[in-house]
Amino acid sequence: MNGRRLATLAFSLLAGVANVHAQALDTTLSLRGDAWSGSRQLDDAGAIARSSAWGRAKLSLGDAGRVVADAWVGVQTRDPQAGQRGVVRELYWRIDTGPLSWTLGRQMPVWGRADGLNPTDQLSPRDFTLLVPEDSEQRRGNQAVQAAADLGFGSLSVFWFPRAASHTIPLQAVPGVSVLREEPPRRSMTAVKLDLAGEGIDGSISYFDGSDPLPDLAVAGLSAGGLILSLRNQPLRVLGADLSLTHDGVVWRAEAAWMDTANSGPDDYTRKKPRLWLVAGAEWTLPGSTTLGLQASLQKVMDYRSPDSLADPVQREVAWRQAAIANQTSAHQFGLLWRLASRWRNDTLMAEMSGVIMSSPRSGLWRTRLTWSIDDHWQLLAGTDVYFGPPHSLWGQFRDNRLATVQLRRGW
Repeated sequence: MNGRRLATLAFSLLAGVANVHAQALDTTLSLRGDAWSGSRQLDDAGAIARSSAWGRAKLSLGDAGRVVADAWVGVQTRDPQAGQRGVVRELYWRIDTGPLSWTLGRQMPVWGRADGLNPTDQLSPRDFTLLVPEDSEQRRGNQAVQAAADLGFGSLSVFWFPRAASHTIPLQAVPGVSVLREEPPRRSMTAVKLDLAGEGIDGSISYFDGSDPLPDLAVAGLSAGGLILSLRNQPLRVLGADLSLTHDGVVWRAEAAWMDTANSGPDDYTRKKPRLWLVAGAEWTLPGSTTLGLQASLQKVMDYRSPDSLADPVQREVAWRQAAIANQTSAHQFGLLWRLASRWRNDTLMAEMSGVIMSSPRSGLWRTRLTWSIDDHWQLLAGTDVYFGPPHSLWGQFRDNRLATVQLRRGW
């Protein structure tokens, strides 16, 4: 059953149980109409119109726990996937049994306390081609079993995923080149997280052993039609930690991860290399309902060797593309993230500017967002995304995805 049918079925089931369990059901629904200046497919599709329905529901079953569902259905013009889509982002059952809380079904766990870039966030796949104004809405869930225990001083969560899941990433079409997007490997994954909490401070230590949701790009072979490239999810292990501290009205955040891959050394350009990644910074509350966030990103890539060392021009170009996708275009990288947001008119109008700039080579993203809550039900959103940098860089490879958008939303 495809995603649209699953999402439609989820909405139908929720509507049915609402008639029987009106007092036990908590729902939110929004209908949206969007206009976009282009797509997120690295093409020249031109203006796109999109309409969608998004819903989330929680059904209490008393002592038997609760069921949570989150789904959307939508249609858009100039859609390479037949014009109609739908996704069940979450559909799980949660129950408390003594000291443990169990969650079974499609879940969307989010890890990391840094703002914007999260080295430890490897559990929920994203669709980076989806036209939505908020990055969090690109997420979708994966089937999992979760057991969580309250330890008093914190909590311990253990996840088991029957199989891996993959991000959906855009790749620019090149004449004579075809891309084979392989299915995620049919191997189970595990993840463990210990959350610690205190007065004004909280943090966590985590471990993930599974498949990298961000696939690697490599040459797969030649055919009569030209070059064949493959996108494949490779093994990944991540040991991470994060921290959030509030002091004198300032929120300090830090997140770090050691990411171990199956790369075989400096001459292996087909898989990501192991790396150490740290993101840290603070958020200040300024006069006039304004907040300012600044963060630094530091990365060390192990066994790095420039793809320019490859003699074959085809292999060299593919290796640079892979390095850009993996954000491993240099052995050392420094970056700066910022976010400035201000609210007016009793918090009904919010303007936000944010961005990131990375070194080696210099590339980044400049983003603007304006949100106007017209009344309790209607909301208007507008924004722009501007990518810059050379093609062989993390953000520069998305230059063709520079976009402007406006969305009208009706919520219940």
